[in-house]
Amino acid sequence: MQIESKNNYKIPIKEFKPNKIEKIIIACHGFGGDKESSAIELLGQKLIKENIMVIAFDFPAHGESEAKGEEYLVTNCMNDLITVEEYITKNYPEKPIGIFATSFGAYITLLKINQYSNNYFSIVLRAPAICMDKIFENSIIRESLSDFKKRGYTILGYEKELKVSYNFYEELKNNKLFEIYNKNEELLIIQGTEDDMAPIEDSIRFISEKNTKGKIEKIIGADHRMKKEGELEKAINIAVKYINGK
Repeated sequence: MQIESKNNYKIPIKEFKPNKIEKIIIACHGFGGDKESSAIELLGQKLIKENIMVIAFDFPAHGESEAKGEEYLVTNCMNDLITVEEYITKNYPEKPIGIFATSFGAYITLLKINQYSNNYFSIVLRAPAICMDKIFENSIIRESLSDFKKRGYTILGYEKELKVSYNFYEELKNNKLFEIYNKNEELLIIQGTEDDMAPIEDSIRFISEKNTKGKIEKIIGADHRMKKEGELEKAINIAVKYINGK
């Protein structure tokens, strides 16, 4: 299924739909990922049993998205998140909307909350990329920044080859959460203590300095992807409990 974006491309979405819908969670994937992620699948299957619908979508140039690499921009990602919210409001009126976002998706979520009023009943961030510009520099790009700037784009090999423009990187540098974030929302961060891409220390500092209403649940020994046995399921169980208000 697809919905129209504000940017002349379609947004692929996936719905985990219970027979009775009481609430709806938007699920945002990370950089290089897609709506078919194991975390989103597990979340969707668990929340269906709680009468909570999950709607996941692909960011531009990810998953089934037909958008071009140059359309993969921070502003477009935020606009797509807003478009998905508008789709929910139109098709499932008066249903409370929450969000579960991983890594880059969590970064986009925080930028969106900071720029617009928060209308989520629940906010869960898994392994958030608080310092996304540094993560891109240190863990994602595979060439020098000077070569990247000169060419104007870089090609990254994921399940779907991803062309990332230098404009995207400039947006990251212009949207540093520690510099611009000025909200204080109730939210939950779930993160591994050995996160090798988005250091948990960044999340701890974020909660301490920028969003003191937030809480952190630590998955001891887990890295960014939480791939060791039981780690991801533990994280999702924590998320489900929080979303249910238990």
